[in-house]
Amino acid sequence: MLKSLFGGLGKGNKDEPAANEPGAVPAAPAPEPAADAAPVLPPTFGFVMHQAVHDNQQRVVAYEFMVRDALRRKESSASQWVQFDHLMISTLINMDVFRLLAFRRALVHISTTSLNDPALEGFPADRVFFVLNPPSDEPVTEAIIAEIDRHKAQGRRFALEPALFGHHVASELLQDELLSRMDILVLDFAAAVDDVLAPFLDQLPGKYPAARWYARNIGSAEEFDVCVKTPGAAKRFALYQGSFLTNFHPLPAAQVDASQMRIMEIMRLLRAGADGNEIDAQFKLDSLLLFKLLRFINSPMNGLSRKVMTIQESLMLIGRDSLFKWLTLLLFTTRKDDGRSIALMERCLFRAHFMQKLGELGGNHKLECEHLFLTGMFSLLDALMQVKLADALEPLELPPTVKDALLNQRGLFAPYLALAMAEEQDNIERVTTLARMLKLEPAAVNRIHLDAMVWAQEMLAPASE
Repeated sequence: MLKSLFGGLGKGNKDEPAANEPGAVPAAPAPEPAADAAPVLPPTFGFVMHQAVHDNQQRVVAYEFMVRDALRRKESSASQWVQFDHLMISTLINMDVFRLLAFRRALVHISTTSLNDPALEGFPADRVFFVLNPPSDEPVTEAIIAEIDRHKAQGRRFALEPALFGHHVASELLQDELLSRMDILVLDFAAAVDDVLAPFLDQLPGKYPAARWYARNIGSAEEFDVCVKTPGAAKRFALYQGSFLTNFHPLPAAQVDASQMRIMEIMRLLRAGADGNEIDAQFKLDSLLLFKLLRFINSPMNGLSRKVMTIQESLMLIGRDSLFKWLTLLLFTTRKDDGRSIALMERCLFRAHFMQKLGELGGNHKLECEHLFLTGMFSLLDALMQVKLADALEPLELPPTVKDALLNQRGLFAPYLALAMAEEQDNIERVTTLARMLKLEPAAVNRIHLDAMVWAQEMLAPASE
């Protein structure tokens, strides 16, 4: 399923150039500021806000990109919007963000005043939806509708949040024409129910039945369930974004997945140095787990000289540490049809790879980098197993530095984990502060961040299953 997931753990990436070496990703050149321009912002990936977007199975299927502090831009002039859009588009292109779109879509925010930017034609039409935003001083006109039609004739697709366009469309007729051209309509769950949600749910579905819905800022599993389980709404919502993935209510012990608990026990035995017969006895209680594990171990990516058929052979050929890492993978993929578990695993893989590479960049030795990987890998174990993190980690007997970072947010590895989480939350101020604390250049952190996103996606790509 995964391409050399753990094979390179602890090894430097020789193909990855340093920030000041040939082959490093160049920063986008800043545009010339106009007379009324907003302050010029750094032309790096850190300038662009990005969020994972999920389907109704909670699998990651897209990324959403927009300029940071977009809400502050709503009062900007049309010319300032154009500058922001041009800088964001240049950033996405120069950072080669399209690497993320091999198996995903992108939702890219632009203003209606940037529809004539030639750079838009460089985006892959079959992978991108352009999310339109209205500048405060530029109403939607027939000319903008015509520009949308030109793009749609070339295969491009569009989305918008209807609530943002209430005062930016010259007439109700133009509003109907605008919305009828949208492939996706956006519903913001952070907005006021009376002002936005109720009108959207009551009126727009009947008027524009062909449009799919994108629910943003879903803050809980309950809100997600409203979208996927409410009759009528469930047929319309297609995309979701928010913190619902990691928010959970701890399950009673009786409801915790039995296979996951079995894997945790085997991992505990490995860490405790139990002999092969004791470990093998656990697998005999669940033959399906053994089948799945041997399938991973015998995959061509491992390059074993012969197939292993027993746990004893696995211990001899690949060792305890490698077996522990493959069991980590098995822990997240026990239920193959569980999109939430796969999405959590992708986020853990991102954190693990990101933290490991930051450690290598910072000159940490091999064992510390391996432990950084483990810290990221187990950082969402509570959300996966739906138990308290201390209870989930307790059987594993992890290194003290790893446990201290995960449970107390202290110690050598805590800043690395905090930096990974700040990147996920698009907290650029905290990213900058933590990067400085770790004596890392922000540009290098941004590059490793994007590389880790691509790596995690590729590890779970359908083509590698």
